Amino acid sequence: MKRRSALRIPGNLPFLIKIYFIAGTIILVMGALLYSNSLITRMKEQSEDTTRLFSKFIAIALMDVNAESSQEFIKEVRGAITLPFVLTDRSGRPVVWSGIGIKMLADDQYSRVIDFDPEHPDDPLLEKVHRTAASFDRINDPISVESELLALVIHYGPSKLSRELRVAPFVQFGIFIIFVIIGLFGMRAVKTGEKRSIWVGMAKETAHQLGTPLSSIMGWLEIIRTKASEEGCFAALEGPVDEASADVDRLSRISSRFSKIGSAPPLDYQKVAPIIEETVDYFERRRPALKINSTIEIDLEELPLVRCSADLLGWVFENLIKNSLDAIAGEDGKINITGRVDRGENAVVILFSDNGKGMNSGMKNKVFNPGFTTKRRGWGLGLALVKRIVEDIHGGSIKVAATHPGEGTTFQIDFPVD
Repeated sequence: MKRRSALRIPGNLPFLIKIYFIAGTIILVMGALLYSNSLITRMKEQSEDTTRLFSKFIAIALMDVNAESSQEFIKEVRGAITLPFVLTDRSGRPVVWSGIGIKMLADDQYSRVIDFDPEHPDDPLLEKVHRTAASFDRINDPISVESELLALVIHYGPSKLSRELRVAPFVQFGIFIIFVIIGLFGMRAVKTGEKRSIWVGMAKETAHQLGTPLSSIMGWLEIIRTKASEEGCFAALEGPVDEASADVDRLSRISSRFSKIGSAPPLDYQKVAPIIEETVDYFERRRPALKINSTIEIDLEELPLVRCSADLLGWVFENLIKNSLDAIAGEDGKINITGRVDRGENAVVILFSDNGKGMNSGMKNKVFNPGFTTKRRGWGLGLALVKRIVEDIHGGSIKVAATHPGEGTTFQIDFPVD
Protein backbone atom coordinates (compact mmCIF):
# COMPACT_ATOMS: atom_id res chain seq x y z
CA MET A 1 0.00 0.00 0.00
CA LYS A 2 1.46 3.33 -1.04
CA ARG A 3 1.72 5.99 1.61
CA ARG A 4 0.62 9.43 0.66
CA SER A 5 3.44 11.94 1.09
CA ALA A 6 2.77 14.79 3.49
CA LEU A 7 2.35 18.27 2.12
CA ARG A 8 5.58 20.16 2.50
CA ILE A 9 5.31 23.80 3.53
CA PRO A 10 8.16 25.97 2.29
CA GLY A 11 10.26 27.57 5.00
CA ASN A 12 9.93 31.02 3.45
CA LEU A 13 6.12 30.90 3.50
CA PRO A 14 5.73 34.11 5.62
CA PHE A 15 7.91 35.99 3.13
CA LEU A 16 5.91 34.61 0.18
CA ILE A 17 2.63 35.60 1.87
CA LYS A 18 3.94 39.16 2.33
CA ILE A 19 4.97 39.32 -1.32
CA TYR A 20 1.55 37.95 -2.32
CA PHE A 21 -0.33 40.63 -0.38
CA ILE A 22 2.00 43.45 -1.45
CA ALA A 23 1.94 42.47 -5.14
CA GLY A 24 -1.81 41.81 -5.01
CA THR A 25 -2.49 45.19 -3.44
CA ILE A 26 -0.38 47.00 -6.03
CA ILE A 27 -2.08 45.13 -8.90
CA LEU A 28 -5.56 45.90 -7.53
CA VAL A 29 -4.76 49.57 -6.97
CA MET A 30 -3.17 49.95 -10.41
CA GLY A 31 -6.14 48.15 -12.02
CA ALA A 32 -8.58 50.45 -10.24
CA LEU A 33 -6.58 53.51 -11.30
CA LEU A 34 -6.47 52.39 -14.95
CA TYR A 35 -10.20 51.64 -14.99
CA SER A 36 -11.02 54.96 -13.32
CA ASN A 37 -8.77 56.80 -15.76
CA SER A 38 -10.57 55.11 -18.66
CA LEU A 39 -13.93 56.23 -17.27
CA ILE A 40 -12.63 59.76 -16.77
CA THR A 41 -11.37 59.91 -20.36
CA ARG A 42 -14.74 58.79 -21.73
CA MET A 43 -16.62 61.21 -19.46
CA LYS A 44 -14.32 64.02 -20.61
CA GLU A 45 -14.99 63.23 -24.27
CA GLN A 46 -18.73 63.03 -23.60
CA SER A 47 -18.65 66.35 -21.74
CA GLU A 48 -16.86 68.02 -24.64
CA ASP A 49 -19.33 66.59 -27.18
CA THR A 50 -22.26 67.75 -25.07
CA THR A 51 -20.75 71.20 -24.72
CA ARG A 52 -20.18 71.47 -28.46
CA LEU A 53 -23.74 70.41 -29.34
CA PHE A 54 -25.26 72.64 -26.68
CA SER A 55 -23.27 75.62 -27.96
CA LYS A 56 -24.46 75.01 -31.49
CA PHE A 57 -28.05 74.81 -30.29
CA ILE A 58 -27.67 78.16 -28.53
CA ALA A 59 -26.37 79.82 -31.67
CA ILE A 60 -29.23 78.44 -33.79
CA ALA A 61 -31.84 79.39 -31.18
CA LEU A 62 -30.56 82.95 -30.97
CA MET A 63 -30.88 83.29 -34.73
CA ASP A 64 -34.54 82.33 -34.71
CA VAL A 65 -35.84 84.72 -32.08
CA ASN A 66 -37.84 87.84 -32.97
CA ALA A 67 -36.30 91.25 -32.40
CA GLU A 68 -38.89 92.10 -29.72
CA SER A 69 -38.14 89.09 -27.58
CA SER A 70 -34.46 88.56 -28.41
CA GLN A 71 -33.04 90.37 -25.42
CA GLU A 72 -35.30 88.58 -22.93
CA PHE A 73 -34.55 85.22 -24.53
CA ILE A 74 -30.82 85.90 -24.46
CA LYS A 75 -31.01 86.62 -20.73
CA GLU A 76 -32.86 83.34 -20.10
CA VAL A 77 -30.35 81.35 -22.13
CA ARG A 78 -27.38 83.05 -20.50
CA GLY A 79 -28.76 82.27 -17.06
CA ALA A 80 -29.33 78.61 -17.92
CA ILE A 81 -25.86 77.94 -19.36
CA THR A 82 -23.16 76.86 -16.90
CA LEU A 83 -20.27 76.61 -19.36
CA PRO A 84 -18.16 79.69 -20.21
CA PHE A 85 -18.85 81.08 -23.68
CA VAL A 86 -18.65 84.22 -25.81
CA LEU A 87 -21.08 84.80 -28.68
CA THR A 88 -19.79 87.13 -31.41
CA ASP A 89 -20.97 88.29 -34.78
CA ARG A 90 -19.10 87.56 -38.02
CA SER A 91 -16.64 90.44 -37.47
CA GLY A 92 -15.76 89.21 -33.97
CA ARG A 93 -17.70 91.76 -31.92
CA PRO A 94 -18.91 90.24 -28.61
CA VAL A 95 -22.68 90.09 -28.37
CA VAL A 96 -23.38 87.83 -25.38
CA TRP A 97 -21.05 86.17 -22.87
CA SER A 98 -21.35 84.24 -19.65
CA GLY A 99 -19.17 82.39 -17.15
CA ILE A 100 -15.97 84.27 -17.94
CA GLY A 101 -15.82 86.54 -14.88
CA ILE A 102 -16.80 89.70 -16.81
CA LYS A 103 -20.13 91.43 -16.18
CA MET A 104 -22.53 91.71 -19.12
CA LEU A 105 -23.38 95.12 -20.50
CA ALA A 106 -26.67 96.72 -19.47
CA ASP A 107 -29.46 96.89 -22.04
CA ASP A 108 -28.89 100.59 -22.67
CA GLN A 109 -25.14 100.04 -23.35
CA TYR A 110 -25.39 97.73 -26.39
CA SER A 111 -24.38 100.64 -28.60
CA ARG A 112 -20.82 99.99 -27.35
CA VAL A 113 -20.96 96.59 -29.08
CA ILE A 114 -21.98 98.20 -32.41
CA ASP A 115 -19.18 100.77 -32.16
CA PHE A 116 -16.52 98.21 -31.15
CA ASP A 117 -13.83 97.39 -33.74
CA PRO A 118 -11.92 94.14 -32.96
CA GLU A 119 -9.04 95.26 -35.20
CA HIS A 120 -8.62 98.54 -33.31
CA PRO A 121 -10.17 97.99 -29.88
CA ASP A 122 -10.84 101.10 -27.84
CA ASP A 123 -13.20 99.61 -25.23
CA PRO A 124 -11.21 97.90 -22.40
CA LEU A 125 -14.13 95.69 -21.30
CA LEU A 126 -15.01 94.45 -24.77
CA GLU A 127 -11.32 94.03 -25.62
CA LYS A 128 -10.96 91.73 -22.59
CA VAL A 129 -14.01 89.72 -23.72
CA HIS A 130 -12.50 89.50 -27.22
CA ARG A 131 -9.18 88.16 -25.82
CA THR A 132 -11.09 85.59 -23.75
CA ALA A 133 -12.90 84.39 -26.88
CA ALA A 134 -9.52 84.04 -28.63
CA SER A 135 -8.20 81.97 -25.72
CA PHE A 136 -11.26 79.69 -25.96
CA ASP A 137 -10.51 79.17 -29.67
CA ARG A 138 -7.11 77.72 -28.72
CA ILE A 139 -8.91 75.06 -26.65
CA ASN A 140 -12.04 74.36 -28.73
CA ASP A 141 -12.83 75.17 -32.35
CA PRO A 142 -15.45 77.94 -32.56
CA ILE A 143 -18.89 77.05 -33.96
CA SER A 144 -20.25 79.16 -36.82
CA VAL A 145 -23.97 79.23 -37.57
CA GLU A 146 -25.17 81.31 -40.51
CA SER A 147 -28.53 82.13 -42.03
CA GLU A 148 -29.84 84.64 -44.51
CA LEU A 149 -30.44 87.19 -41.77
CA LEU A 150 -27.72 86.55 -39.19
CA ALA A 151 -24.28 85.02 -38.77
CA LEU A 152 -23.08 84.11 -35.27
CA VAL A 153 -19.94 82.51 -33.91
CA ILE A 154 -19.85 80.89 -30.48
CA HIS A 155 -16.52 80.52 -28.66
CA TYR A 156 -16.70 78.19 -25.66
CA GLY A 157 -14.27 77.09 -23.03
CA PRO A 158 -14.06 73.97 -20.91
CA SER A 159 -17.00 73.27 -18.63
CA LYS A 160 -16.54 72.91 -14.88
CA LEU A 161 -16.89 69.14 -15.23
CA SER A 162 -14.22 69.06 -17.96
CA ARG A 163 -11.83 71.04 -15.76
CA GLU A 164 -12.40 68.68 -12.84
CA LEU A 165 -11.92 65.64 -15.05
CA ARG A 166 -8.61 66.99 -16.29
CA VAL A 167 -7.35 67.24 -12.73
CA ALA A 168 -8.77 63.85 -11.70
CA PRO A 169 -5.83 61.70 -13.03
CA PHE A 170 -3.34 63.81 -11.08
CA VAL A 171 -5.47 63.49 -7.94
CA GLN A 172 -5.60 59.71 -8.41
CA PHE A 173 -1.86 59.54 -8.96
CA GLY A 174 -1.29 61.59 -5.81
CA ILE A 175 -3.56 59.27 -3.82
CA PHE A 176 -1.64 56.28 -5.17
CA ILE A 177 1.70 57.82 -4.16
CA ILE A 178 0.35 58.58 -0.66
CA PHE A 179 -0.93 55.01 -0.44
CA VAL A 180 2.49 53.62 -1.40
CA ILE A 181 4.30 55.88 1.08
CA ILE A 182 1.96 54.90 3.92
CA GLY A 183 2.38 51.25 2.94
CA LEU A 184 6.17 51.53 2.99
CA PHE A 185 6.11 53.20 6.39
CA GLY A 186 3.72 50.51 7.61
CA MET A 187 5.99 47.74 6.37
CA ARG A 188 8.96 49.43 7.98
CA ALA A 189 7.08 49.73 11.28
CA VAL A 190 6.10 46.04 11.11
CA LYS A 191 9.68 45.04 10.36
CA THR A 192 10.98 47.19 13.21
CA GLY A 193 8.39 45.67 15.54
CA GLU A 194 9.46 42.16 14.52
CA LYS A 195 13.11 43.02 15.19
CA ARG A 196 12.24 44.45 18.59
CA SER A 197 10.25 41.35 19.46
CA ILE A 198 13.25 39.20 18.54
CA TRP A 199 15.54 41.38 20.64
CA VAL A 200 13.20 41.26 23.61
CA GLY A 201 12.79 37.51 23.37
CA MET A 202 16.51 36.93 23.04
CA ALA A 203 17.29 39.28 25.94
CA LYS A 204 14.79 37.58 28.26
CA GLU A 205 16.01 34.11 27.30
CA THR A 206 19.65 35.15 27.86
CA ALA A 207 18.82 36.51 31.31
CA HIS A 208 16.97 33.30 32.13
CA GLN A 209 19.83 31.08 30.95
CA LEU A 210 22.43 33.07 32.92
CA GLY A 211 20.42 33.02 36.12
CA THR A 212 20.81 29.34 37.07
CA PRO A 213 24.60 28.92 36.57
CA LEU A 214 25.29 32.24 38.29
CA SER A 215 23.34 31.16 41.36
CA SER A 216 25.30 27.92 41.35
CA ILE A 217 28.68 29.69 41.05
CA MET A 218 27.79 32.03 43.89
CA GLY A 219 26.95 28.98 46.02
CA TRP A 220 30.25 27.28 45.17
CA LEU A 221 32.21 30.43 46.05
CA GLU A 222 30.51 30.51 49.44
CA ILE A 223 31.44 26.84 49.96
CA ILE A 224 35.07 27.62 49.06
CA ARG A 225 35.14 30.44 51.61
CA THR A 226 33.74 28.17 54.31
CA LYS A 227 36.10 25.26 53.53
CA ALA A 228 39.13 27.55 53.30
CA SER A 229 38.31 29.04 56.70
CA GLU A 230 37.96 25.57 58.21
CA GLU A 231 41.27 24.39 56.69
CA GLY A 232 43.06 27.60 57.73
CA CYS A 233 44.05 28.64 54.20
CA PHE A 234 41.51 31.41 53.62
CA ALA A 235 44.18 34.14 53.65
CA ALA A 236 45.84 32.60 50.57
CA LEU A 237 42.53 32.34 48.67
CA GLU A 238 40.87 35.53 49.86
CA GLY A 239 42.10 37.70 46.96
CA PRO A 240 41.18 35.29 44.12
CA VAL A 241 37.84 34.45 45.75
CA ASP A 242 36.96 38.13 46.18
CA GLU A 243 37.85 38.87 42.55
CA ALA A 244 35.81 35.89 41.40
CA SER A 245 32.90 37.10 43.54
CA ALA A 246 33.20 40.56 41.98
CA ASP A 247 33.11 39.06 38.49
CA VAL A 248 30.09 36.94 39.41
CA ASP A 249 28.35 40.07 40.72
CA ARG A 250 29.13 41.76 37.45
CA LEU A 251 27.69 38.82 35.51
CA SER A 252 24.58 39.11 37.66
CA ARG A 253 24.33 42.77 36.70
CA ILE A 254 24.74 41.84 33.04
CA SER A 255 21.92 39.30 33.42
CA SER A 256 19.81 42.01 35.04
CA ARG A 257 20.59 44.32 32.10
CA PHE A 258 19.30 41.77 29.61
CA SER A 259 16.08 41.37 31.56
CA LYS A 260 15.61 45.17 31.60
CA ILE A 261 16.10 45.40 27.82
CA GLY A 262 12.89 43.44 27.36
CA SER A 263 10.82 45.75 29.56
CA ALA A 264 10.44 49.38 30.60
CA PRO A 265 12.77 49.78 33.61
CA PRO A 266 12.12 52.49 36.22
CA LEU A 267 14.12 55.67 35.62
CA ASP A 268 15.44 57.69 38.56
CA TYR A 269 17.16 61.07 38.74
CA GLN A 270 20.86 60.27 38.99
CA LYS A 271 24.29 61.73 38.23
CA VAL A 272 25.90 60.48 35.05
CA ALA A 273 29.51 61.18 36.11
CA PRO A 274 29.74 58.42 38.79
CA ILE A 275 28.38 55.86 36.31
CA ILE A 276 31.08 56.79 33.78
CA GLU A 277 33.81 56.78 36.44
CA GLU A 278 32.73 53.37 37.74
CA THR A 279 32.82 51.91 34.22
CA VAL A 280 36.27 53.35 33.50
CA ASP A 281 37.52 52.09 36.86
CA TYR A 282 36.38 48.56 35.95
CA PHE A 283 38.54 48.61 32.80
CA GLU A 284 41.49 50.15 34.67
CA ARG A 285 41.45 47.40 37.32
CA ARG A 286 41.48 44.72 34.61
CA ARG A 287 44.03 46.43 32.40
CA PRO A 288 46.64 43.60 32.75
CA ALA A 289 44.16 40.77 32.14
CA LEU A 290 42.60 42.54 29.16
CA LYS A 291 46.04 43.59 27.85
CA ILE A 292 44.96 47.21 27.65
CA ASN A 293 47.84 49.57 26.84
CA SER A 294 45.63 52.51 25.97
CA THR A 295 44.79 55.38 28.28
CA ILE A 296 41.28 56.52 29.18
CA GLU A 297 40.87 60.15 30.20
CA ILE A 298 37.74 61.75 31.68
CA ASP A 299 36.86 65.44 31.54
CA LEU A 300 33.38 66.12 32.90
CA GLU A 301 31.74 69.41 33.76
CA GLU A 302 29.28 69.75 36.62
CA LEU A 303 26.33 67.93 35.06
CA PRO A 304 22.67 68.10 36.14
CA LEU A 305 20.69 65.04 37.18
CA VAL A 306 19.30 62.85 34.41
CA ARG A 307 16.38 60.43 34.58
CA CYS A 308 18.05 57.11 33.82
CA SER A 309 18.73 53.50 34.74
CA ALA A 310 22.26 53.35 36.13
CA ASP A 311 22.60 49.68 35.18
CA LEU A 312 21.69 50.24 31.54
CA LEU A 313 23.75 53.44 31.20
CA GLY A 314 26.74 51.55 32.59
CA TRP A 315 26.18 49.02 29.82
CA VAL A 316 26.09 51.82 27.23
CA PHE A 317 29.39 53.31 28.41
CA GLU A 318 30.98 49.87 28.68
CA ASN A 319 30.03 49.00 25.10
CA LEU A 320 31.37 52.31 23.78
CA ILE A 321 34.69 51.86 25.62
CA LYS A 322 34.99 48.29 24.32
CA ASN A 323 34.22 49.52 20.82
CA SER A 324 36.98 52.14 21.10
CA LEU A 325 39.47 49.62 22.49
CA ASP A 326 38.76 47.28 19.58
CA ALA A 327 39.27 50.15 17.14
CA ILE A 328 42.68 51.12 18.60
CA ALA A 329 45.39 49.07 16.93
CA GLY A 330 48.57 50.79 18.22
CA GLU A 331 50.26 50.95 21.62
CA ASP A 332 49.53 54.66 22.10
CA GLY A 333 45.76 54.46 21.98
CA LYS A 334 43.80 57.21 23.68
CA ILE A 335 40.17 57.40 24.69
CA ASN A 336 38.72 60.71 25.81
CA ILE A 337 35.36 60.96 27.55
CA THR A 338 34.01 64.47 27.94
CA GLY A 339 30.73 65.73 29.32
CA ARG A 340 29.09 69.15 29.04
CA VAL A 341 25.72 70.85 29.26
CA ASP A 342 24.02 72.13 26.09
CA ARG A 343 21.79 74.81 27.59
CA GLY A 344 20.31 75.71 24.20
CA GLU A 345 18.97 72.17 23.72
CA ASN A 346 18.57 71.60 27.48
CA ALA A 347 20.57 68.38 27.31
CA VAL A 348 23.61 66.62 28.75
CA VAL A 349 26.13 65.85 26.00
CA ILE A 350 28.64 63.01 26.42
CA LEU A 351 31.40 62.55 23.83
CA PHE A 352 33.44 59.33 23.44
CA SER A 353 36.50 59.94 21.25
CA ASP A 354 39.33 57.62 20.26
CA ASN A 355 42.29 57.70 17.88
CA GLY A 356 41.50 54.30 16.37
CA LYS A 357 41.11 53.19 12.79
CA GLY A 358 37.94 55.22 12.19
CA MET A 359 35.20 54.48 9.67
CA ASN A 360 34.31 55.33 6.10
CA SER A 361 30.90 56.78 5.16
CA GLY A 362 29.41 53.36 4.38
CA MET A 363 30.37 51.95 7.78
CA LYS A 364 29.18 55.12 9.52
CA ASN A 365 25.68 54.69 8.10
CA LYS A 366 25.46 51.03 9.19
CA VAL A 367 27.26 51.11 12.53
CA PHE A 368 24.03 50.96 14.59
CA ASN A 369 22.38 48.26 12.44
CA PRO A 370 21.92 44.92 14.24
CA GLY A 371 24.39 42.35 12.94
CA PHE A 372 26.84 44.86 11.44
CA THR A 373 30.42 44.36 12.64
CA THR A 374 33.93 44.83 11.29
CA LYS A 375 35.42 42.27 13.68
CA ARG A 376 36.05 38.65 12.80
CA ARG A 377 34.26 37.58 15.95
CA GLY A 378 31.12 39.05 17.37
CA TRP A 379 27.45 39.37 16.52
CA GLY A 380 27.38 43.10 15.89
CA LEU A 381 24.84 43.69 18.67
CA GLY A 382 26.72 46.06 20.99
CA LEU A 383 26.02 49.39 19.29
CA ALA A 384 22.52 48.27 18.29
CA LEU A 385 21.74 47.68 21.98
CA VAL A 386 23.38 51.01 22.87
CA LYS A 387 21.08 52.82 20.43
CA ARG A 388 18.00 51.07 21.83
CA ILE A 389 18.96 51.89 25.44
CA VAL A 390 19.75 55.54 24.72
CA GLU A 391 16.86 56.37 22.38
CA ASP A 392 14.00 53.98 23.17
CA ILE A 393 14.44 53.69 26.93
CA HIS A 394 15.98 57.05 27.88
CA GLY A 395 14.53 59.27 25.14
CA GLY A 396 17.98 60.54 24.16
CA SER A 397 19.95 60.35 20.93
CA ILE A 398 23.25 58.86 19.80
CA LYS A 399 25.18 59.50 16.60
CA VAL A 400 28.64 59.34 15.07
CA ALA A 401 29.67 62.98 15.50
CA ALA A 402 32.96 62.64 13.61
CA THR A 403 34.99 59.86 12.01
CA HIS A 404 37.65 59.41 9.37
CA PRO A 405 39.66 56.34 8.34
CA GLY A 406 42.93 56.29 10.27
CA GLU A 407 42.04 59.25 12.49
CA GLY A 408 39.53 57.85 14.97
CA THR A 409 35.86 58.21 15.83
CA THR A 410 33.72 60.35 18.13
CA PHE A 411 30.32 59.17 19.37
CA GLN A 412 27.93 61.77 20.78
CA ILE A 413 25.15 60.97 23.24
CA ASP A 414 22.51 63.55 24.22
CA PHE A 415 20.35 63.00 27.30
CA PRO A 416 17.35 65.34 27.84
CA VAL A 417 17.27 67.29 31.09
CA ASP A 418 13.83 67.72 32.65
